[in-house]
Amino acid sequence: MKRRFWVLLLLAGNAFAQEEKLISGPGSTLTENKCKICHELQHIRRAQLSPGEWADNLRNMKERGTPMTDAEMAVIHKYLSTYYNRDKPAPAAGPDTLVENTSLVEKHGCAGCHALDTKVVGPAFRDIARKYDASAKPALVRKVREGGQGAWGNIPMPPNPVAEADASQLVDWILSQK
Repeated sequence: MKRRFWVLLLLAGNAFAQEEKLISGPGSTLTENKCKICHELQHIRRAQLSPGEWADNLRNMKERGTPMTDAEMAVIHKYLSTYYNRDKPAPAAGPDTLVENTSLVEKHGCAGCHALDTKVVGPAFRDIARKYDASAKPALVRKVREGGQGAWGNIPMPPNPVAEADASQLVDWILSQK
């Protein structure tokens, strides 16, 4: 009898752990990691807030010490406002493309000069996305690999030893950040 109790308890715990996820989508992994510092994810899943309320909550979290950059806050805000917004239904779950592409950004050192929403040495990824459309992709892939100068000022972008497939994926992600 005791063994059956522990097996049932273990199965219930596993079921609860599997449910302890947010809707999968761009930014879901980052959101889970930052919010789980202080909250159970159920707290987020049951909260259906407006984009303004999510922004207020994120500012409050940062003021209380959650380690999060402004760029991370922007990603989390976009995710929460899309998937946990009381004003419109959430889109279908999809892959967290941000994780894969953020890994490429880190792997190739892009974050040393670029951030999502703010100019660092080079322009913010969102500014690049606003300036170019999909027709510019071949030129942008070439610029990532060969470097360039002049489109954003006098500071040159050095060439990067990035495989063409990775550069193409990075450019697709950057252009989607509008």
